[in-house]
Amino acid sequence: MRHRPLPRSLNPTPGEVLPSYLLRLSYRLSVKPLDLAEHCGLLGASRVTFPNRHLVQLAPETAEALARICRLSVAEVHDLTLDRQAPGFPPLRLNYLGRKRTFETIVAEGWSFTRFSRYCPQCLSDPEHGSMTTSWPGIWRLPIALACPLHHRYLDWRCPACGNPAFSAGITAAGRWRPAQLIPNPTAVLHPARCRSRMDDRDHINQPSPVCGHRLDHCLSSAVRPSPDVLRLQQELLDLITVPTGPRQVVTTHGQFADLRAAMLLICGTWPAASQLFPRAAHLDVIDTDIDQRLRRLTARNKKVTHVARALDTPPADSIACAALMLLARQVTDGPGRAGHIDALLSHCTRQWPGRGKLLRLEPHCSPALRTSLRPRFDGLRPVTTDYLALFPQTASHQGKLDAAAIPQRLPDSWMEPLQALGAPVRPLRRDAAIRLVQMAHGGTRRQATLHLGFTAAVGTNTSAHLRSWQSVGDNARKYAHALDRLADQLAVVGTPTDYQHRRDRLHDWTLPPDDWKKITETVAQQLEPTCRHLIRWDQARLTAASAIIWAQVTQGEWQWAPMLQNRPDIRSFEIRRARFDTRELTLSVLPSREPGRLARLLHGALHEHANRLAEQIDSLGGTQQRVRLSPGRPSGHRRQKSR
Repeated sequence: MRHRPLPRSLNPTPGEVLPSYLLRLSYRLSVKPLDLAEHCGLLGASRVTFPNRHLVQLAPETAEALARICRLSVAEVHDLTLDRQAPGFPPLRLNYLGRKRTFETIVAEGWSFTRFSRYCPQCLSDPEHGSMTTSWPGIWRLPIALACPLHHRYLDWRCPACGNPAFSAGITAAGRWRPAQLIPNPTAVLHPARCRSRMDDRDHINQPSPVCGHRLDHCLSSAVRPSPDVLRLQQELLDLITVPTGPRQVVTTHGQFADLRAAMLLICGTWPAASQLFPRAAHLDVIDTDIDQRLRRLTARNKKVTHVARALDTPPADSIACAALMLLARQVTDGPGRAGHIDALLSHCTRQWPGRGKLLRLEPHCSPALRTSLRPRFDGLRPVTTDYLALFPQTASHQGKLDAAAIPQRLPDSWMEPLQALGAPVRPLRRDAAIRLVQMAHGGTRRQATLHLGFTAAVGTNTSAHLRSWQSVGDNARKYAHALDRLADQLAVVGTPTDYQHRRDRLHDWTLPPDDWKKITETVAQQLEPTCRHLIRWDQARLTAASAIIWAQVTQGEWQWAPMLQNRPDIRSFEIRRARFDTRELTLSVLPSREPGRLARLLHGALHEHANRLAEQIDSLGGTQQRVRLSPGRPSGHRRQKSR
């Protein structure tokens, strides 16, 4: 029966990745990998595809089903994914460089090998930890896996018999990758060390192509020995991705990989300029051959700017070329004369340079030292159109340093002081700054940040439109960006910031209890003259408005966007304005012996006291266990009205 636990299973080997585990299990049970995938619920909608997205991350329900069927714990199943095996490798994250990504985007960027794997033949021929068959470590799927620390040899990436990339379905005669699957040729039961690449172009599932079948654990050539510099670089990169990632470690790792990637992009995009700067660097001829081959693969029909940029930014599949390029990048970023070398490379870049867009996205995430070196020539690469000035792209420049949960809907006046000097309209500026601060803290789109704060998507669009004309004048947009960056730096060093997201979550379905409302009204009424008390109507509209005022005080939000108002479409706007005791409503004829607005001030004072007590109670409960995660769905703490 489908989804029943298997009669026999295997224990994962340390560092093993999911395709390797399933392949070993399939070989042990003499079951086709495709049939095993169907039993485990890992097939796609077509029932014949074995999606390789499971390599990066498993959905919770999929992981639970797989754990039950294979007699493993859920933690063991998640440890078979690259997401768990390389916590310090930012290119694997779904939220990277300030953008929410899909698995397809991760594949397209090429900074994780989802279609093939590097390998060490000696490791494949010498199974460890009691395993009777070969296992493939997940680290071999990352471009930073250059050499085997145990056997001191470069990792291979092609089958010596057929020439196709290892653990892949192969490349067609036209030079294109065959459709990727988690396990290539899933209808063939083969030893895990055998090459699974197809020998012809038959793709139909009922007419499987013969596979290569060569044993990759049989060395046919002498191993190429890496230099001590390569081995040191390999160990440094392994230490970066395996160290437990606390908040400070995340920032450090993020910056170091962004530096490495930016330097590699500069080298490939301006080649052979880097070879002239470092004529004694190792394997310059290998780098030159690799860059030339990558650009040659772009046919005239497909040679668009985006394709060229992707080719320049993708790390080489060959470990020797990749190691040489990374060592050269280290010399550019960490060697003596760094500023001069970077300036020399940037001098070859123009606004028409294909890698410009990628470098602009990487720059905010680089280390402060590299950003300082980039700055002298970097402004010359930025677009100068008014559209860009009006809507400058906001990246996650403070990810790991600033928490989006600490950003309120309505920025406090103390936060607004450095922004008000810019001369922009205050109300839209206050909203826009809050939205952009959320993006700077956790990335994502502007719409996601807007919904997270409790606004509707239309508010974000309208706010941007109100500021567009102001930002397009002179240097306002750039000054605004710099002011936001300084404000985010100040907020990032606050010891214990207020968790406004936690407060919004707690007050999601809250309204002022009737007993508390009765106490407040009685307290206020006692301060009025007896002849005036019967003139005040304490109706449901005023209770709802009082709840909105308290919500705004506790969450530092705008009372118009309080959830209890969004959930009450029957209360019209003029009723809410009346219920808030606008001072213009209460005239001397109503309160003949008191000044206008006395009732409003008394009531608002009582509500603010109640709000302060409520805020202390909420904060004492502690923040949310899981930090904010921006999503395109319904905002936290807010129910949107149905659009009319």
